[in-house]
Amino acid sequence: MRLFGRPKTSGDAPARPIVVAMLQGWGAVADNPRAPIFSTRTPAFNRLAQRAAATSIVPATTPTSMSSALAAIAEGNNAIAPSSPLEAVLRSPGGLAEHTGFQSFVKDLTRVGGDCHLLCCLTSSGIEGLTAHAAKIAANLSHAGIRVWVHAILDGRDTAPDAALGALHEFHEDVAGVDTVRFATVSGRAFALDETADAKALALVRDAIVDASPQERSGLAQYIDAQNQAGVNDGDIKPAADQTYPGMRSDDALLILHPQADGFSDLLKVLVPGDTLDVPSARPATLSACRRMIGWPQPGTSKPGTSPVAQASQPLSLFQPSHPRLPDIVRSADLSLMMAAPRHEHTLWAASVEGCTPNASKTLVASNALEAADAAVRAIKDDKTDVIFALLAGVPAAVRMPGSQTLDSAARRIIEQQDKGLGRIAAIIERRGGTLLAIGTDTSLGLATSLPCLIHGGPCTSDTQLNAGTLADIAPTILDLAGAQPHDQLSGTSLLAHEEVIDAAAS
Repeated sequence: MRLFGRPKTSGDAPARPIVVAMLQGWGAVADNPRAPIFSTRTPAFNRLAQRAAATSIVPATTPTSMSSALAAIAEGNNAIAPSSPLEAVLRSPGGLAEHTGFQSFVKDLTRVGGDCHLLCCLTSSGIEGLTAHAAKIAANLSHAGIRVWVHAILDGRDTAPDAALGALHEFHEDVAGVDTVRFATVSGRAFALDETADAKALALVRDAIVDASPQERSGLAQYIDAQNQAGVNDGDIKPAADQTYPGMRSDDALLILHPQADGFSDLLKVLVPGDTLDVPSARPATLSACRRMIGWPQPGTSKPGTSPVAQASQPLSLFQPSHPRLPDIVRSADLSLMMAAPRHEHTLWAASVEGCTPNASKTLVASNALEAADAAVRAIKDDKTDVIFALLAGVPAAVRMPGSQTLDSAARRIIEQQDKGLGRIAAIIERRGGTLLAIGTDTSLGLATSLPCLIHGGPCTSDTQLNAGTLADIAPTILDLAGAQPHDQLSGTSLLAHEEVIDAAAS
């Protein structure tokens, strides 16, 4: 039975709703405990820190982003372990070459004689693009005798605005000595992934990838460098193809390496006709393949006597989720879930909410962090939701770059918005009851050594002892605060320090 509308801290009743406020970029660095993001005024956070139970979260050894932070929470994966099934396979004896699904893909593509087109984000190692992983995958394909064309989506938002050229050189170093791996196209994320990626923008990406149009005669590295020199952010670079790229053929295959599968959905609908590719839900890293890419054969490249439809085959998905997503976790505990997210984060997070308890789980789109907090406050007042995620994002990438020492006025306003939003949530929780779990996320650029974690309300006071942990411990903590049983597929444990009960009779 759920209890709403009054403080729920008496007896054994859980204190609901549980509000998880995720503060983008709020992390401490070893040599600078007061990182640049904390150099602005955060009175609400400071006040809450004096009244709440406090601990710290250890970031992953491989830096994570806000989106992969939710994946770590949702899947209950240990953040210092391999961040995905793909990474675990790449590290295993024999690596990707020994994976049965990958072997099947290689065999099928070798039989029809097509090339492989590898679509991935291109960013510095350790961030979402997983450039090092992409290089390993390309090398494995090349060693199997398959030519690989790399189609790179450039970031410029969660990275420095001109980091793509360095990532491109890093990729080339990782595949040094492999002759059959070439960069085919580059496209800024504004054309491929962001909200600005409308039908017209996606068509430009499609033209570059499928038809090799327009071709950049000076080469892609020179093209990116020239764009940066002209002041163009990596994410805003128009799609272009390399001068050596011939375009897609009817027997080629498309292989997608995506840290955020749902972010690629609109692009894949343009690239793959008829929904022939089933992309898994958002994960830190997923590898999906469509065998024998068909639909736009180049003139003269189709084999005589065959039709594109006849050549089509079922898609191959590798490395499906091995852990439950957040909706599965809350469903198993009979909890309803809502997520309030700024507009620029919404598409990356919405899929993590769908499928929860019917008619109670939804995502609310906000313009900024403060509106996301206000949406969470309205949900608290409605008394219809057990777990509410409030994504207080929007901190510019430049602020979270290693070595950043200053904040401009715009960045300060965003941080103040986050703090005010946190204060509003804390105030309504104090008046109406419930539990607030505030955690720092997004260490992809700040390289934080610890993330703050506060629990306010419910069973916790400033004297409550909490364990230190990782992002993987957040989901078990939510279940613990809700009075639900632990989930048997979660690797993390609750941050609440429960005393061990000793059975005297048994001893």
